[in-house]
Amino acid sequence: MLLRFITTTHQLNWASLYYFTKHTRPKAQPHKEKTRAKAISDDKSGKIAKSDQEQEQRQQQENLKKKIELEKLRALQPKMHTWSSFYETHIPQTKKIPQTIYLSLNEQQEGRNKHYKKFTQPPIDISEECNKNFVIKQHTYEDPFAQPKRAGLIAVKVGMTAQWDKWGYRHALTVLQLDNNQVVQIVKNDTYTGLQIGAGAVNIKTLKKPQIGHFLKANIPPKKYIKEFPITPENVLPVGYMLSARHFTPGQYIDIQGVSTGKGFGGTVKRHNFKTQPATHGNSLCHRQLGSTGQRQDPGRVFKGKKMPGHLGNDKVTCEGIQIYRIDAVRQLIYVKGSVPGKPGSVVFLKDSWKVQKKNKDLLNFPTLAVENGKEYAKEIVMEAPLEDPEMEETHENDFPKAGEDAED
Repeated sequence: MLLRFITTTHQLNWASLYYFTKHTRPKAQPHKEKTRAKAISDDKSGKIAKSDQEQEQRQQQENLKKKIELEKLRALQPKMHTWSSFYETHIPQTKKIPQTIYLSLNEQQEGRNKHYKKFTQPPIDISEECNKNFVIKQHTYEDPFAQPKRAGLIAVKVGMTAQWDKWGYRHALTVLQLDNNQVVQIVKNDTYTGLQIGAGAVNIKTLKKPQIGHFLKANIPPKKYIKEFPITPENVLPVGYMLSARHFTPGQYIDIQGVSTGKGFGGTVKRHNFKTQPATHGNSLCHRQLGSTGQRQDPGRVFKGKKMPGHLGNDKVTCEGIQIYRIDAVRQLIYVKGSVPGKPGSVVFLKDSWKVQKKNKDLLNFPTLAVENGKEYAKEIVMEAPLEDPEMEETHENDFPKAGEDAED
């Protein structure tokens, strides 16, 4: 009322208005405010205590559920740590075959070389036990213009070796080892079909909940590496099927994808094969320099993509059209001609070559080699050598003296 009287009867005086509003408001009661704040805090603390208990109960239930799922995964995980003396007596080690093969990825040593570990005996092959409940039917393609796609494999690079064929030619080979490649998932939609392949073993304790559910749904042991390969719908394999080295055939061509060896910061001579500058004629301390990188005022800049020094290696590289020379079905080894990106122990992905399909069609098994129970297969398969000596094809009959004639000096 007092404020209304001041503002209506007299001219508004902001100083008097501030005075009356300041001294006419009710005084605060500090003891009541403290008790009210205490009651609110007690109520909150009680709710917090209840929420903490509920959260602990939920956490215990989740831990129990995860423990049960881990026990199920442990039951699925095969015994991959056992060894057999069969390989020492029946398969002799020669100089042409590397005496050390890399261990399954589940037993990793700590330190710098934690990605792989060497051993002298290969693990037991369990592909027959995993595939005894599956029935695979092979098929062929009569259409010469068909472009089928099969699943690929995940391998570990072991190292390099060399072998000679019957004509005496030396072939430089890279050894790749398979580590229990299994089908994890089938990916399908209206326009795409793919197979998710898993390889290697991983410590179960390091898995996250989505990964645990993913492997439990497939009913297979957990895998360290997973790769999805696009395929044609007729080449689908069942979930849990284990692929072996016989999936490929000696003589066929494949594409190998991996991460190249990192070489740090490289100059243009090493990175782009530039020519070095003159060694004399007044050149000093500039023998391996880049040289000119641009022009004058026009265009006044360096074009994008100019070859310059920079990081060399450690890139994803695909080697196309690599030929398979030999397959060791017992030890799950694949010998390929030439080099493969990456260091020994690195993981590479193998698939049928896309550019050499016509040469591969007669050699491939679609969707994979169907192993029949009770039938014996060759333990080692080597690519057939040519019927004639390749060097003789380049020579002419006049290069050699005929019978009865003396050879020229």
